[in-house]
Amino acid sequence: MNLLKSLCTVAGVALMAFSAQSATAKSLDDILSGGTITVGINPNLPPLGQYNDKNEIEGFDVDVAHKLGELLGVDVKFVEVTSADRVPFLATGKADIVLGALTRTPARAKVIDFTLPIQTEALSALTLADKPFKSLADLNSADVKLIEVRGTTPVEFVKTHLPDAKVMLFDNYPDAVKALFQGRGDAIVDVVDYIGKYTANYDKKTKVLSDPSASVDYDCIGIAQGNTALKSWLNTAIYSLQTSGFMDESYKKWFGMDMVYKIPAQPYF
Repeated sequence: MNLLKSLCTVAGVALMAFSAQSATAKSLDDILSGGTITVGINPNLPPLGQYNDKNEIEGFDVDVAHKLGELLGVDVKFVEVTSADRVPFLATGKADIVLGALTRTPARAKVIDFTLPIQTEALSALTLADKPFKSLADLNSADVKLIEVRGTTPVEFVKTHLPDAKVMLFDNYPDAVKALFQGRGDAIVDVVDYIGKYTANYDKKTKVLSDPSASVDYDCIGIAQGNTALKSWLNTAIYSLQTSGFMDESYKKWFGMDMVYKIPAQPYF
């Protein structure tokens, strides 16, 4: 998630500049002949990656990786990555591709390549369906009570962009969502996709208020710079998974909701 990982970007890019030239990335032919693609997954970033009761990594990223392996006709080997070492793993050849909410940025594009986006992240608001609000701007009122999680970036966003609204702070997302359904507040402003799963235990219907002017982060699959054939194949596969409905179905399975800022399938890449 770009909101949480921006502090480590500079350090990661610095390491890349040192090591990228010496890294030996596996080509598409190498992967096909070797019969395995090595995928970097962050197991501490649910619902993208997480350990289940059987100590197996599962999540949206895992589903995407398995599907790509299936289309390639190779086995999938997972290696654990953190937000800080996603880019270095590509530079040093420890992973062929890396997922984990890897936002496409100009700084990272100097040292790695990106596929088409598979996920977006941006602030929006979650509210109950029967509330009168039509847009994020409607929440900027003294009559509105927002529910936020203490210490998160959206708290500062609310102070700056929705200064007239009252704010109630909670220590975690489950408690914040519970308060929303209890009617203790009107809406939660956040990267709403990541709190969709917490709404599953409640019967009331919700709606999302998106922001037409939102700064949207585009999260992609990362690959070693200059690995042209692999990048081309991945883009073709991603387009196929988008148009077949696989991406949308898997996203809703793990996030508990549709992607707020959708990615139009793009046949030109």
